[in-house]
Amino acid sequence: MSGKNVLAIGAHPDDIELGCGGTLRKHALNNDKVYYIIASLGEKSGDKDRRRRETMAAAKLMEVNDVYFLNLPDTMIMHDGLTVSLLDKYMIKIEPEIVYVHSLRDYHQDHANIAKSVLSASRSMRNSIFLYETPSTTIEFRPVAYSDISEVFEHKLRCVEQYVSQNDKDYMEKEAIVGLAKTRGHTMGVKFAEAFEVARLFRW
Repeated sequence: MSGKNVLAIGAHPDDIELGCGGTLRKHALNNDKVYYIIASLGEKSGDKDRRRRETMAAAKLMEVNDVYFLNLPDTMIMHDGLTVSLLDKYMIKIEPEIVYVHSLRDYHQDHANIAKSVLSASRSMRNSIFLYETPSTTIEFRPVAYSDISEVFEHKLRCVEQYVSQNDKDYMEKEAIVGLAKTRGHTMGVKFAEAFEVARLFRW
């Protein structure tokens, strides 16, 4: 069934593409409507205007329907009423049937707090919520859902490559991204995969 509203949420620019970019590309190719919410512009890791431009370039390549920025402070995102109310506004607007967000099991406080806030904002919604992994996800991450991204993996890489300002970061190395996708793919007997914890599964 196509035509779903799909929402991907990241604490910073590039989180979404790293965590679930291949899966989102499959949604776009399936004629689903894909939306981004970026909680902060990641200004601690570069000029925020440049990072916004890179996000928009990656989103265009991904064929995202719209991108929303919460403009929360980098490294200081809280799981509080402010964050939840901002998310509430877009949840009501988009009415997503599927949500992708960070795992709760993440060493980065922004990642864990935006994940908690998304769960709070989804409290009255009937949607499925999948939790993706990033380089700061803890060893306690326990995926139970896998997405075969073999056919769209090169597209995922091209989207990640839009974040030129982050090229000096170890986690942006192509070998690291390929290695994780291969490892997750090996689990399921495919070339490349993305893995998710499931916070909630609705209508299966």
